[in-house]
Amino acid sequence: MDKIQIIEKLFSYILEYSYLVLPLCFFFSRAKKCPLIISILIYGLIFFSLLHFYYDIPKSYRKIQQTIYTFLEYAFFAYIFWFNIKQLRFKKIILIFSFLFLCFEIIYFFLSKPQRIDSVPVGIETILMLLFSFIYFHQYFNENRTTYIYNDPNFWIVVGILIYLCSSFFFNILANQVSNEYWYFTFIPEIIKNILFSLSIIKYKDTSKENSTIKSSNVPYLDLI
Repeated sequence: MDKIQIIEKLFSYILEYSYLVLPLCFFFSRAKKCPLIISILIYGLIFFSLLHFYYDIPKSYRKIQQTIYTFLEYAFFAYIFWFNIKQLRFKKIILIFSFLFLCFEIIYFFLSKPQRIDSVPVGIETILMLLFSFIYFHQYFNENRTTYIYNDPNFWIVVGILIYLCSSFFFNILANQVSNEYWYFTFIPEIIKNILFSLSIIKYKDTSKENSTIKSSNVPYLDLI
């Protein structure tokens, strides 16, 4: 085994077990009942399993495996944006594009030939996440907030998604045309994404309690005696 194979295997193990850090950090979170945090917990468990048992599945099912992997990844990321975006019209846009993406995945599955990676759906997934992130940041900067954006855990979750997808965009697009000798480079942004997710889980607060205290503080104190 040469040095490149050793490095690739090392990064593969780091990537695989970095997904287990997400459910581990869940137990240290102060917002265990938050749907977003629960979804990231499920995300970590599912994608650890998909990576861990990847080569145990027969190659004849590899195309189905790739399609499921890409769509599940898209679905989790789309839900993160849907959860954080408040305006109903933008939520509808995410739902519409998600339905169209699912339809495209089904059509692409039946029309395309087996490949090393389903590069076209991954490329479309990246473009859609860029669109959703633009909507997210547009909403964020139009709100009157007293805190800096880098103090918001949701910001780092979005940054993690962008680092992961944008850094490996051209690798994924050209994956079926170039050698996979340095494919392990795509593992690095994915590991960074999981680290940012993990830190965000720990830092995430239960906003429902804060909102209830804010509402109660808006009640005027009428006892003048």
